[in-house]
Amino acid sequence: MNSRSILQIPLRASPLGSSNPTRSSIRNISTATPQTSKSSPWTRRLIYAGVFGALGVWSGSRVDSFFSTPLEPGSAEDKKALQSIQRQFDVAVPIVRELRRNPDYVESGVYGDFEEDDKRHRLTSGPLAGSRGLAFQRVFSNDSEKKIISVVYFGHAVEGWPTMVHGGALGTVIDENMGRTALRHFPARTGVTANLNINYRAPVYSGQFYTFHTQLDPDRSTDRKGYVACQVRDQTGQLCVEATGLFVVPKKFELAKIGDRF
Repeated sequence: MNSRSILQIPLRASPLGSSNPTRSSIRNISTATPQTSKSSPWTRRLIYAGVFGALGVWSGSRVDSFFSTPLEPGSAEDKKALQSIQRQFDVAVPIVRELRRNPDYVESGVYGDFEEDDKRHRLTSGPLAGSRGLAFQRVFSNDSEKKIISVVYFGHAVEGWPTMVHGGALGTVIDENMGRTALRHFPARTGVTANLNINYRAPVYSGQFYTFHTQLDPDRSTDRKGYVACQVRDQTGQLCVEATGLFVVPKKFELAKIGDRF
């Protein structure tokens, strides 16, 4: 007897006074089925307690990191945090391995051509220094293609809304990277921002690495004018910010030259 027949049996009427073997059969079938042992309620409670306890500890540590006071630049804790970010950059950012294998790109640090006193008075290397601000920046330049790819790590002190990097901080780093690309093209090795347009496409979160892809337009640019485009992407390649800008070498006043490690 198949399962469909068994389900249909109770719908059939039996003659009065006759025994109903089908009901007995159903009872025999049901009682013959082995009963699964139920787990102890205490076991389930312990499992739930462990899972939710672990989630509570993890979420608590995240909230604490978001709202705790940022580390003081130059302190022992700050230096330790920067070392940890450096290790992440070396081993956990896929594009870094790709760029280091490409001979067309030259890796360098930033602000290497500035004196220490000058760095303290610049926004990005002074007030925004340390793990709390622009915690890490590394530049990969390709002069033959007039392109620069910068890898940047944002600390929690540059947030606008909790966990999200302030649009002004993003604009500052975009401006510097686009200017860096234009200045490497200018024979004068100096220049200023004349125009900057930014479109924010997706949130940029603190505590993560992002790449800034800047490209000079050689067809429109001259020795005194540089047209540059920039895209900010996360580690998955998602586009977060787009920008275009014009950089010029002033004619009416002289500016100090900036070296290659700007």
